Amino acid sequence: MLELPYVKSPSWFRWIAAILVVCAALQASDDKSAAKKKKDASKSAGTETPATDLVWPLPPELPRIRWLAAYSDLTRVKNPVAKKAGWLDKVTGTKTIEERMELNKPYGITTDRRGRIYTADSAAKVVFIIDPEAKVVEKRTGDARTPLVIPVGVAVDADDRLFVSDAALHSVILFSPSGQTLANIGSAALGRPGAIAIDRDRHRLYVPDAKESRIAVFDTVSLKFLNYIGSPSTPGKPEPGRFSSPTNVAVDRQGNLYVADTWNYRVQIFDVTGKFVRMFGTQGDSPGEFLRPKGIAVDSEGHIYVADAEFNCFQILSQQGRTLLAVGVLGTNPGQFLLLTGLYIDAKDRIYTTENYQGRVQVFQYIPQPGSSEYKEVSATANR
Repeated sequence: MLELPYVKSPSWFRWIAAILVVCAALQASDDKSAAKKKKDASKSAGTETPATDLVWPLPPELPRIRWLAAYSDLTRVKNPVAKKAGWLDKVTGTKTIEERMELNKPYGITTDRRGRIYTADSAAKVVFIIDPEAKVVEKRTGDARTPLVIPVGVAVDADDRLFVSDAALHSVILFSPSGQTLANIGSAALGRPGAIAIDRDRHRLYVPDAKESRIAVFDTVSLKFLNYIGSPSTPGKPEPGRFSSPTNVAVDRQGNLYVADTWNYRVQIFDVTGKFVRMFGTQGDSPGEFLRPKGIAVDSEGHIYVADAEFNCFQILSQQGRTLLAVGVLGTNPGQFLLLTGLYIDAKDRIYTTENYQGRVQVFQYIPQPGSSEYKEVSATANR
């Protein structure tokens, strides 16, 4: 039998071998833990009930909201069965940055005419563009002159130009449909811009300013600043038409403006000229009350949706502020939320939400009922 001479391994080789053994053990543990979490999540959600069967309210009431989809690991947009990057993949670099596209802290959300979903991820310093039909994900990060720093809000005009508010840049960045940076708007007019909205028919861009407690209005054609709506409210005296750190806005089909007046715990409504119309809401944990109102939107029938980051649900209210339904509870399953923040409704009454804690976009569908444009009132407390 031929015996090979013993060769002493260099110390560096033994260290690398030891590190690889440890990494392999950690990867195996990571995979085992992920498998257990997946199994536990399936068990808690009830594998016999597909997520697509989730509706609100529960039978025998007629369904008004249906859960459609969720996005978190964006590599699954292209390949729904793609394996999630593990600990070893991230440390050793076996997965590229493109392959590790995951939502981190999405806030503002919107869509374009093609149904593509835009969401501003403030932690990743990027706007993700999700195309469910083409199974493609794009990014907008700015350019060398104006890189995004803390993107917060997103809005798309009738020409598919993208407007992105950036809290650190104190301005709104304009992108062409192909992703080219076109302009930097409002740096002299804004303090800390929040989630924005566009009136496409009237070419108006509305930017809530949490620092200055007012709404800035811009012309989307000339890109010029037009005027402010509102001013800071007196502490302890939330006067109509005045704000305390407004964070999100929405525009309905008639051009009316809806404002989440966050630290006044209410919603304010203004007409197309900026004139105050009405307000509702107060601080509390009962239906029609708010603790941290953030995302706001309006469906085709005029129902107002308000996301509350404290309650981890969105309330659906009448134009007078009467609560009709609440959707969601604290959790990670479909239809549950962890730090719900952003909210948007498209022309087909699809509802889009963002969660700042676990990095997820969820999509729901509003279901109108024949012969009725009003909900039967449902107690919101049972949904929290």
